[in-house]
Amino acid sequence: MPEPGALNARDEALLAAARGLLPRLRAEFAEQAFHRGLEAIWEVVSDADRYVDEQAPWALAKTDLPRMRTVLYVLAETIRHIAILIQPVVPEAAGKLLDQLAVAPDARDFAALSAAKLIPGTALPKPVGIFPRHVERDGAAG
Repeated sequence: MPEPGALNARDEALLAAARGLLPRLRAEFAEQAFHRGLEAIWEVVSDADRYVDEQAPWALAKTDLPRMRTVLYVLAETIRHIAILIQPVVPEAAGKLLDQLAVAPDARDFAALSAAKLIPGTALPKPVGIFPRHVERDGAAG
């Protein structure tokens, strides 16, 4: 896990969006509006996708290593929040995400969202695919 440097406004905004998910989910789920709760999660996923495109850590690897480490840390911390929150919906995939972030089993509940953070310097396992790509078969039935 990379050591982050100083966070800029964009870093803080993405982290705030991830940290703000739990109260939104509780409110939506209390109303049995599960679809709206999941939409809130997908909004943060989309924001993280835009963030990675804007920040371009692959380019920062050549020009600004400290900034690249910060960007990667912010993304990983955002993914940690999302993975903890999606456990009730996709427990196996969420568990694999948390495994890849080296999040201890006792740090995967909702209380860990604010109490724990990723620990810089933690060795991460080799990444593996979690969500298989859907491939259309050419006109084949079945």
